[in-house]
Amino acid sequence: MVSMAAVGAVAASVLALATGTTALADTAGSETDVSALGNTWAYLYNSNSPYGTSAQMVHVDDGDIFRIYDTYADGHGVRGTLQRYNSVTGNYETVKSKYNGGGYISYAQFTFDVWSVNSYRMRVCTVDGEGDETPVACSAWKSFTE
Repeated sequence: MVSMAAVGAVAASVLALATGTTALADTAGSETDVSALGNTWAYLYNSNSPYGTSAQMVHVDDGDIFRIYDTYADGHGVRGTLQRYNSVTGNYETVKSKYNGGGYISYAQFTFDVWSVNSYRMRVCTVDGEGDETPVACSAWKSFTE
């Protein structure tokens, strides 16, 4: 069962896409402008979707919460991946990944303490089940720092 908070959050992000604004619904269902809060979004664009995306991932800076939204009823689940840059190896390494199999208008979330001394990147992909290692499609990597 999808909670009203989840529906409100996805509806707000879909509304934001449709209107060109950046919004996020809080648990009470009211919209909060997040463009000034330092949040970072990654979008998997899809021209077949009525809202322009199949999936979205956001890093909510206040609390270091990461949310993975399924925004298109296409039969695929979505997975969000967070990577941190390792200056010793010169590579990005996955520090957290979360699957959302809740269906259209749902989200899954995780927390991860983002530090200002590190560089991070995230992306969201459509997948066929939690164990799928070959994504159907992925957003571009979105880089950010605290």
